[in-house]
Amino acid sequence: MKTKIAVVGRGEFVNLARNSTMKFKNSDIEITVFDCGGDLSITLPRILTKLEENETDIIITGHFFKIFLEKRTSIPVIKLKVTPIDMLFAVQKSLPFSNKIAIALPDLEELKYDYSILEELLQVQLHYISYNTKAELRQKIETYSNTKGTVISTGLGVINAKEYGLSGTLIYSEVSIIASIERAIEIIHFKRAEEKQRQQLKAVIDSVRDGIIATDEQDKITIINESAWNHLNIQKNNIIGDRLLKIIPNRSIREITQDEAFQNKIIKFDHITLNTSKVAVTQKGTKIGNIITLQDISEIQQIEQNYRVEIESKGLVAKNEFSNLIYKSEIIHHTIEKAKKFAKTDSTILITGESGTGKEIIAQSIHNHSYRKAYPFVAINCAALPETLLESELFGYEKGAFTGAAKDGKKGLFELAHHGTLFLDEINSISIHFQARLLRALQEKEIVRIGGLKVIPVNIRIIATSNENLISLVQENKFRADLYYRLNVLKINLPPLRQRPEDIVPLTKHFIWKHRKELFSQIDHLIEDICADLLTYRFAGNVRELYNILERFTILAETNRNELDYYRLLLAECIEEIQLHHLAENEKIEFALKDNYKDSLAEAERSIIQKYFDIQNGDRTALAEELGIGRTTLYRKLKELNIR
Repeated sequence: MKTKIAVVGRGEFVNLARNSTMKFKNSDIEITVFDCGGDLSITLPRILTKLEENETDIIITGHFFKIFLEKRTSIPVIKLKVTPIDMLFAVQKSLPFSNKIAIALPDLEELKYDYSILEELLQVQLHYISYNTKAELRQKIETYSNTKGTVISTGLGVINAKEYGLSGTLIYSEVSIIASIERAIEIIHFKRAEEKQRQQLKAVIDSVRDGIIATDEQDKITIINESAWNHLNIQKNNIIGDRLLKIIPNRSIREITQDEAFQNKIIKFDHITLNTSKVAVTQKGTKIGNIITLQDISEIQQIEQNYRVEIESKGLVAKNEFSNLIYKSEIIHHTIEKAKKFAKTDSTILITGESGTGKEIIAQSIHNHSYRKAYPFVAINCAALPETLLESELFGYEKGAFTGAAKDGKKGLFELAHHGTLFLDEINSISIHFQARLLRALQEKEIVRIGGLKVIPVNIRIIATSNENLISLVQENKFRADLYYRLNVLKINLPPLRQRPEDIVPLTKHFIWKHRKELFSQIDHLIEDICADLLTYRFAGNVRELYNILERFTILAETNRNELDYYRLLLAECIEEIQLHHLAENEKIEFALKDNYKDSLAEAERSIIQKYFDIQNGDRTALAEELGIGRTTLYRKLKELNIR
């Protein structure tokens, strides 16, 4: 696209401009110089017509012509700038005529510098003339003509000087004209880039199904897209610059213009129900407008219905978000902030922590905070399935792959999680043999179904959890080092509840409020005192155990009581019942069989001691007595079996 520049002036300036523009003759820049000689009221309008017909990009001119032109055209107009070089050249040219030199400019501030030093260096007398109108310029030059000096000015000033018998020197030089042209070229390129972005933005906002209205700080419309026209069912006129309420005098719309920023406000507008949101646009901390989005509720419902049919029917959704998490402790705050940063990446995440600390809740929150949130969240507990079944669940199988296989075959969880997140819970429980195949799938991002030959690429994000120390398992050759390092790219460790007791009260309040609101309203002011025993309890089962205690408490508590001692005693009984319940449960101990008898026996011993360790809440003295062994032997066993 050719760049078209017009230079407008009169007198000597025109010849100077024509000579200066020769530099750009062979470029893709078209520069036309216009002479405004004669009656300006006639010549300027004619020139302006030619400029608009020629689709001129920008006009370069002097002070007076700029004022005239920019009031009558949308073509950008820039003013020639006077540089120190221009001034020095002009003074040098004027010296042969007189040492009395008048500098006549409409805006003397353009000079920027104090040129009085020239009076001493060059033995000249400088006189400054400023003016606002052509008549004022003529009158001041006429007065100055009595000095028999010389004048430095614009093209108009030089003409006036010569009319009164004075020598006149044009203040502009080839340097200043070329600099102005180069500045004009930069402005044109910037405006074209800006226009391109504007058109791209318009194409984008017109392509979305949501209605979008942008307003300035006075609620005047600056942007409105096609969907907004359709949602509001208003006639397409040139409404840019009009106030929103003038165009849409609906009472509900009036409410959203008055409110500050909000999300998901439902309004009824004539023929349609809209879900609306409003966000403020700020610049350097100052509000400069708003963006209002409009969604047709019926479209949202249809999309949600289709999504639920396809995804939710398979249970492939993450229900939790970071905003749902209840906590007060700094350690959980920092953990969540770290998790939010990790969520914005595509790297594998390993979440470690004891049972009941909320590893899956964090995993779901990470998924819902990532760009994959619109895609499936597929979870599997690796400890809950035998290895053969785990393999078929993860990788799927072709028809006839084994006896009992579905006749059409089955997609594995890797395929179901395509574009989403695959959550591998308790990954520490899988065997060394199966770890090799899992590692290959994670490295190559490709899987092969059981009984199949076709390589299937998958685009997934892996989040894995472990309730054991994987590096210890690596050292014991129970976990592949290469798989560990593949998983341990980004790591999050969830501390046990006993290390963050400040979270117990907010968790308790939330649980009681959610499960029995009338009880919560009765004891809200007492909850911190009621929780005294909970703050010293070790919670082997972490938050899950806390919720078990609170569930009993909310069921048994009476709401017609207002005595602190009653509720504290009841909670203490619930804690004791949970402990007894754990003792009964602990009579049954489960553990995963390993590849050989020796490893299975060691795993059984580790599971038994771990159970007793949890029952005693980590009290090693009581544990040694319970097991009937010395403390030295116990410490050795705990170290060998990596029990902490």
